[in-house]
Amino acid sequence: MPEASATPVRPERFEIVDALRGSALLGLFLLHCVEHFEFGAYPEGRPEWLLALDHGTRDTAFFLFGGKAYAIFAMMFGLSFFLILDRAARRGLDFRGRFVWRLCVLTVIGYLFGVFYCGEILTMLAILGLPLAFLYRVPTRWLVALSAVFLMQPVFLWQLGHALLDPAYAPARLDVWSYYKQLGAVFSQEGLLEVLKVNLWTGVQARWSWSIENGRYLQMFGLFLWGLLLGRGRIFEDRERSLRLARRALAVGLAAFVLVLLLQRSFPGWGLADAPRGILRRLLGSYGQLAQMTVWAAGFVLLYHATPCRRALNLLAPYGRTSLTNYVAQSLVGMTLFYHFGFGLFRHLGEFPSILFGVGFFALQAAVSRRWLVSFHYGPLEWVWRSLTFLSFKTPFRKSRPTAETPIAAVAVEVSEGKR
Repeated sequence: MPEASATPVRPERFEIVDALRGSALLGLFLLHCVEHFEFGAYPEGRPEWLLALDHGTRDTAFFLFGGKAYAIFAMMFGLSFFLILDRAARRGLDFRGRFVWRLCVLTVIGYLFGVFYCGEILTMLAILGLPLAFLYRVPTRWLVALSAVFLMQPVFLWQLGHALLDPAYAPARLDVWSYYKQLGAVFSQEGLLEVLKVNLWTGVQARWSWSIENGRYLQMFGLFLWGLLLGRGRIFEDRERSLRLARRALAVGLAAFVLVLLLQRSFPGWGLADAPRGILRRLLGSYGQLAQMTVWAAGFVLLYHATPCRRALNLLAPYGRTSLTNYVAQSLVGMTLFYHFGFGLFRHLGEFPSILFGVGFFALQAAVSRRWLVSFHYGPLEWVWRSLTFLSFKTPFRKSRPTAETPIAAVAVEVSEGKR
C-alpha cells in the first residue's frame, strides 16, 4: 500500500513507483474477480463454449497474476519503507519508532477490514514488515544474503531433504481447506452478520494457514528486503541505472522461469514418493512466481523508460498512489456483488464475465483517482492512516487554491520543499 507520510519527491521517481504499484493492484483485483473474492463458487449448467472460456480465463489470470501481483506489492512496501526513513533522515529525524507505530495502525486497519473481507493482505504486510525497522542500518551485503535465504524457501528445502532421506517422513499439513470450506458455506448461504462473525477468526486462520503452508510469508519478507535494497541503491533516481538493472533482471527472470518450467514438467517422472513430490511442487511454484514477478517488474521499467508507453503507464500512478483506498473499495464492492448477502452473482457469472467487470471497475477507479488527486493530497484512507500515524488530524487533506496573495510560483516552491 502507498506510504502516504512520505514527502514529495521528483515527479519521475514518484510516478514510476506508484505506476508499478498500480499495475500490481490491477493484477490483484482481476485475480480476485476471477476468484469471486476468496469465494470460488460459480454457476452450474454453463454451456460448453462458455465453460471453456471461463476455464481459459481462470488459467490465464492465475498464470499472469497469481503469486506475482502480491509480490510487486511486497517489494514496493520495502521500497516505501526506505523512502520514508530516508527522507526523515535527511531532515535529521529517526523515523523508525514512528514507522513501527505506523505498522501497528495498519494492523488494526487490516484486521477491521478483514472482518468484512477474509482475503485481505494488510495485516500480513504490517506484521511481517515490523523487522524492517531493525534492519534499516544493516550493511547491504548482509541484507542481500538475508533476502536470498528467505527467497530460497529454507523450510521447503529442509522438508524436501528430510523427505528424500526418510521415506516415512511427511511434513505436517495445516487444515487450510477446511477453513475455506466453512467460509464458503457462509458466503453462499448467509447474511452479512454471519459473514462478519465467521471472518472474525476463521477468516484469519484461513489466510495465515494458507500463507504458511505455501511459504508466502518467507517470500514476502525476502521481497521487502529487495525493495529496501532498491531504495538504498537509489535505483529509481537514475534512469540509466534503472534501465541497466531492468535489462539484467529481465534476462535472469526469463532464464529462471524457463528452467523452473522445465523442472516442473519433468519432475513427475522422477519416481518420487508423494511427500517429496508435493514439497517440490510448492518449492518450484514459489521459484516460478518469483521469476515471473521479476520479469513483470523489469519489463515495466523498460516499457516506462525506453518506449512511448510511458504516458499510458503513468495513468496507473494515481491509482497506485491511492491503492489503500482503492484496494478496500474494490473488495467491498466485489463482496457485495458476488456474495449471498448482496447480489449473489456467483450464481450467474463465471470467470470471464467476472474479469470483464474487473476491467470496467478498474477504469472507473483509475479515473476517479486521477480526478481526486487534483483536489486532494491523499486518498481518504491514506489520509486517515497518515493522521493516525502522527496522532493528529491536522494533516492537510484538501489542496488549497492559489489566491492573489499566494502566487502560483510560491505554491510550487512549498510543494517541492514538502511544506504542504
